[in-house]
Amino acid sequence: MKQLKLILTVLIAVIALVGAILYIMILTGKSTGNEMIVAGEILVPITAAIALFFGIKNLATNPQALKKSLISLAVLAIIVILSYVAASDSLTKVGKITIDGSTSKIVGAGIYMFYFLAAGAILAMVGFGVKKTLNK
Repeated sequence: MKQLKLILTVLIAVIALVGAILYIMILTGKSTGNEMIVAGEILVPITAAIALFFGIKNLATNPQALKKSLISLAVLAIIVILSYVAASDSLTKVGKITIDGSTSKIVGAGIYMFYFLAAGAILAMVGFGVKKTLNK
């Protein structure tokens, strides 16, 4: 595990150095920034793959985390289903554009999901704030 940590630390340092060099090249006018965009296009999938690998590795080695993750996914699935059921599938006309029922339902479901999740976050903040105040 220490070897992996050392390899990742060196890799991060190399990426940061390349990024700094590309940034200085942009500031001095020796580059238009296309190299930075290409570097980003290469690094984003690599970073996503590493994050997925370590996330799955953590779930595989920690059964409690797997249980909590499955419960969270089940709650999210329930919220998605409730949002989809609550959304309207009516035709909507915006100017010259007509939005069909299926698109309207998906957009409405996304809006309802936002409302449910925002309300849950606000209730959690208020609840933990009250709990912290009462524990003092």
